[in-house]
Amino acid sequence: MLEGKSGGEKAAGWFLSYKWFVDVLFGGIIGVGCYFKYSGRVWGRVACPLAALMHIYARFSQFRIFADKKKCISCNVCTSVCHQGIDVMAFANRGLSMEDPQCVRCSACVQSCPTGVLSFGRLLKEGKPLFDDLPASPVQMQEALKNAR
Repeated sequence: MLEGKSGGEKAAGWFLSYKWFVDVLFGGIIGVGCYFKYSGRVWGRVACPLAALMHIYARFSQFRIFADKKKCISCNVCTSVCHQGIDVMAFANRGLSMEDPQCVRCSACVQSCPTGVLSFGRLLKEGKPLFDDLPASPVQMQEALKNAR
């Protein structure tokens, strides 16, 4: 394969094949392996600078997603739509507010909940939640319309 080529051409050929090998190894094998291990969105969870700033904000924020334990039917829809891979249903089943620092408050879980378990609010200094007046999910919008009539 490298017969009849000068030393520079042989070195360039070896270097190109080495670069190809490293690209396939890191981009292909390790990249695909990380995708399946971390269930997608590896960039957003590990290396995205905007997500890092949102995690800092979420850690110190009083703004939270609250759950009404009595309404939860354990359907797992909230966990399946979470872009950060958080087990939202575990918080909802216990009636706890979403305190996972990975949560960026994107509202995907709130909007997809079929029973309206999750809602936005603030945590007051006394430790009590103050819920938002605007409904965030279609179920909460229907409940608000029923109550207004």
